Amino acid sequence: MSTSSIHLPVMTDSEETDFEIQGFPEHSEDQELRARQPIEILATQFVEELRNGLQPTVEEYARRYPLHADVIRESFPVLQILEQSRVQSEAAAFRKNMPEKFPFSRLGRCELLCEIGRGGMGVVFQARETGSGHIVAVKVLPWRVSIVPEWQKRFEEEARTTARLRHRNIVPVFRFGQEHGYCYFVMQFVNGIGLDVIIRRLKEVDGVIYQHEIERMESSKPDGFVGSGEMEAISPSSALASEEARRKKLTPTSWKSFTQIAIQAAQALRHAHNEGVLHNDIKPGNLLLDNEGRVWITDFGLSHSMDPQEDTTHRVMGTLRYMAPERLLGSFDGSSDIYSLGMTLYELLTLQPAFAAKNEDDMVSQVLDTTPPNPRQIEKRIPKGLETIVLNCIAQNPMERYPNAEALLADLLKFSKGQRVASLRKFRLGSLFGRKPSSSDSPRLRDYFDQ
Repeated sequence: MSTSSIHLPVMTDSEETDFEIQGFPEHSEDQELRARQPIEILATQFVEELRNGLQPTVEEYARRYPLHADVIRESFPVLQILEQSRVQSEAAAFRKNMPEKFPFSRLGRCELLCEIGRGGMGVVFQARETGSGHIVAVKVLPWRVSIVPEWQKRFEEEARTTARLRHRNIVPVFRFGQEHGYCYFVMQFVNGIGLDVIIRRLKEVDGVIYQHEIERMESSKPDGFVGSGEMEAISPSSALASEEARRKKLTPTSWKSFTQIAIQAAQALRHAHNEGVLHNDIKPGNLLLDNEGRVWITDFGLSHSMDPQEDTTHRVMGTLRYMAPERLLGSFDGSSDIYSLGMTLYELLTLQPAFAAKNEDDMVSQVLDTTPPNPRQIEKRIPKGLETIVLNCIAQNPMERYPNAEALLADLLKFSKGQRVASLRKFRLGSLFGRKPSSSDSPRLRDYFDQ
């Protein structure tokens, strides 16, 4: 057998051919960098929008950029949490550097008597108004406005927001001013104690008479503090009210009294929400109980409009332990405040927080992925109906919560009259925020993911 040779033509550089190899793109480092750029650019853009107060949602970005949807859903919630942590660390640094003393003893027509508290954005003084002699509270932004102009804006927003809320269970703001380079506003002085103090004392003793607790706190105040006894000159009926309050005692099983506390707080939230305002930091320390048993919601420093179109730069700020999980992901509505009130009531009923974490990372993980024990698993004497109300408030899935304060108030009133309340938990999901929406989800849940 003979073999024949195959001779291929030899092409020279000068010869042209229409033959073209397709499907094998050349590789270069520049192209690889360009291929990685889009998601990095989107992440940078996402963080910049968060810092500018636009509050984009993860699902919004996933829909807008479907090619990167999986990566966006997996990584962008982490970016939100990191940004929130940065903002809170910045705020904490400011608080640590609050001045001990101020270069003034009066603001406007208010003579400052003594400091009575420090919060996230201000120092509160007890003061006496010149002329009327009325005792008021004055909240001061503790830095000159020239140093923290962005905080001045937030402080003024708090004053304006609270001033328009007129309700018997919300501490009212009377006026706003600026003097000596400092911003301040004047509000009603509430001679009371926070629920955080009540909870702490109930852990220590079998019963708390809150009038006695108020007096005990007064005794530890510095010179110049005007106590409940001196307030009688301003409020002639307070003597009778104080005597009645002395007979009022809270014990770890004061379920009716705890229900009344929750009713008053829900009424205040209903009013605020009807006015288009979210409190955004409901917790035991921001609910005061006065010597007549009235609840006062205070500190609207982190409040914002319920209208998502308005500027809400500090939307994700607040106290993690009581913060609704969806707020960590940039979503919010009235049920976020309901969740926080439920967590507060949970702590009042069980005398322990729903989540106990050693650090911020653990707390974030618990809020997003963990369901706390049912209250009756901790304290068997809690009435079933009251436990149901709490669970309806603190469901991780917003669709399983009371849709508004009105619905919560209706169930609290039912329970107070001995009527049955029903669970809103129609389905269980495990971790709502650790997965993507599915076609098998209920329409209401899909609506939540589409927000």
